[in-house]
Amino acid sequence: MAHAITAEQERVYGSLLLGRSVLLLGAAGTGKSEFIRHARKHLPGRVAVVAPTGMAAMNVGVGAVTIHSFFQIPPTASGYFQPELFAVKSRVAGLLKNVDYLIVDEVSMVRPDLFDLMESLARRARGKSEFFGGICLLLVGDFHQLPPVIRSEEREPFRANYGFPNAYFFDAKCLRNGELAVVRLTKVFRQRSEKFLDLLDRISRGDVDGALLRELNGRVLGTNSEPQGALIITPYREAAERKNEEELDALPGIVHEYVGQRSGTFLPVNGEELPSPERLLLKEGAAVLFTCNGPKGEWVNGSGGTVKRLARDHIVVQLTARRRTLAVGQHQWSHILPKGDEYVETGTYRQFPLRLGYALTVHRTQGKTCDEIILQRDRRFFAHGQLYVALSRARTIETVHLTQPLSPTDALTDRRVVDYYAGLAGAS
Repeated sequence: MAHAITAEQERVYGSLLLGRSVLLLGAAGTGKSEFIRHARKHLPGRVAVVAPTGMAAMNVGVGAVTIHSFFQIPPTASGYFQPELFAVKSRVAGLLKNVDYLIVDEVSMVRPDLFDLMESLARRARGKSEFFGGICLLLVGDFHQLPPVIRSEEREPFRANYGFPNAYFFDAKCLRNGELAVVRLTKVFRQRSEKFLDLLDRISRGDVDGALLRELNGRVLGTNSEPQGALIITPYREAAERKNEEELDALPGIVHEYVGQRSGTFLPVNGEELPSPERLLLKEGAAVLFTCNGPKGEWVNGSGGTVKRLARDHIVVQLTARRRTLAVGQHQWSHILPKGDEYVETGTYRQFPLRLGYALTVHRTQGKTCDEIILQRDRRFFAHGQLYVALSRARTIETVHLTQPLSPTDALTDRRVVDYYAGLAGAS
């Protein structure tokens, strides 16, 4: 739901107007995406918005594209990035010369070698020795959430070049001269309970003791007591896909198939990164999740519902939280890039803004607000930030449920991130 920007966000906006680059950090639910949309709309000049994944770009809204797409980094390019091996393509040079502000969402998922490559390309494209060639940056993220993906075979190059095999954006070489003002948002919009906020904060820092675990494990479901309409969140993709398929198969009636339509160059990645499935299979009675915000605020990205009727040009959905029934039409997502003083649509994707809503991976819930959740722990959480991301999708502890008790090892936290935040607190 949209809200007026806060006083601390207003100060960030003022810094951007003065040409100061800002690293904006905020816990889940602090309005980071809303502020990006505000800055994108109101900053004077040409603004480009990028994110590390197609899903993150779609969560931001119209005009956002992936980093690889904007900087024209080939999808085949993998491994450790060395900036000197990448030439500045003429199209990228044209884009970067005409950008005044660059917004990077989910920067906490950006690897330092990729960020150094972005900085090198911008500096060379603009022919200026300043940081990013003089482009003003707004970098937004939360390092307590999901980390950058660094494969095991890449760890040694990161250790050699950045000092750590588990390197983060803040290790980037181009940041060593302190080019960024760091601001932390404190007002949370998603959750209101101070007790639940304290619980989430402690989990994000790995400060988990027996009392906290007892409180969480008090949410374990009894036999046959799964709440209707609750979203199952699991760390494992195959578990989420299996649950969605099983539940759809168990429903009576025929399957309706809705095929999404792509035009131009829309997200040059596989269908898994599309905001809604390219082949959307539904039955009446199916649980669904919305994959964008409603045009008039009727729903938000992550709202749940139940399919009541399926037609060719609309789908009738009853919202879980408000019990309101809506006729939902197709949504169009656009792939937009700046060209001179204008933005040019280079591709579109049309599909109903829905996906099956029985289960999602932790990764796919990032950026979403969920009405009621069930954390499925038939196998343990295996990565830094997963438990925190999953729990923070809920608004209250009363809408959180567990299939099995949690243990201290589920609250995985990278000590480097905890120390980074402690350093920020010490410097303020």
